[in-house]
Amino acid sequence: MLGKLLKHEWKAVWKVPTLMIGILMITAVTAGITFLLPIWDSEWIGLPLSAMMLVLLFYVAMIATSLGTLIYLAVRYYKSMYTDEGYLTHTLPVTARELLFSKIITMSAWNLIASIAVILSMGVFFGIVMLSLATKESSFAVEAAEMIAEMGELYTSPYMEGFGAFCGSTVLMTLVGSVGSTMMIVGAIDLGQMVRKHRILGAIGAYYGIYSVLQVVMVIVMIPFMIRMAFEVEEVVEDMAIFSVYTPIFLIMSVIYVIVSVGLYFMSEYLVRRKLELE
Repeated sequence: MLGKLLKHEWKAVWKVPTLMIGILMITAVTAGITFLLPIWDSEWIGLPLSAMMLVLLFYVAMIATSLGTLIYLAVRYYKSMYTDEGYLTHTLPVTARELLFSKIITMSAWNLIASIAVILSMGVFFGIVMLSLATKESSFAVEAAEMIAEMGELYTSPYMEGFGAFCGSTVLMTLVGSVGSTMMIVGAIDLGQMVRKHRILGAIGAYYGIYSVLQVVMVIVMIPFMIRMAFEVEEVVEDMAIFSVYTPIFLIMSVIYVIVSVGLYFMSEYLVRRKLELE
């Protein structure tokens, strides 16, 4: 039955996130292609400002995709669980666990897909920009190419020590963060429905409450680690092991996200099973 629920949930959700991701990719390609236009061969003083505006537009598109997907999934969950649609949802011959799993898995998958799409769009944008710079000899293009070349030299410098572990911890945090962000939404909405007359405000308040507690917990857990790093900062600078500093931080954050996600899940399952309040 879980498979059928996942199939139905995926069909109900995929259109809007796909549209936002499509717009993001079009924006990335469009912003990148503009660097191929003949205007970049001129010495126009407004070129740096124009480049900044293009990058800003692309940045807004990335934020809109990530945040828009999150908001859409939250609205979808609320409507399917606690509005008129919820009466149909809760009459299905499935357990609360199967119902929650189908929604959590789908929401987490789309959060992850949106994150991957943002990363890919950055690759597309900068790939086109680098291609355009390779075919131009304007002063702006030459300066940009030199800057990119200098950045490329960092990959062979001692600063890259521990880069592999850093990438692994980043991937882990991205995966766990996708589930964590989903559980924060699900948990907040499930708590908010307890406020019968102001469910949406209750959900928003619960989300900020969960988010604030999570940040406080992260700060408390990180304090001993950061104190230790403060005493060893000279050694880190001398050894230039910058990435080795962030790897354990990301791993700790991943563990915290896992603990919080598990706790929020069991809370949500209890509320859906025992304290369900439909409009």
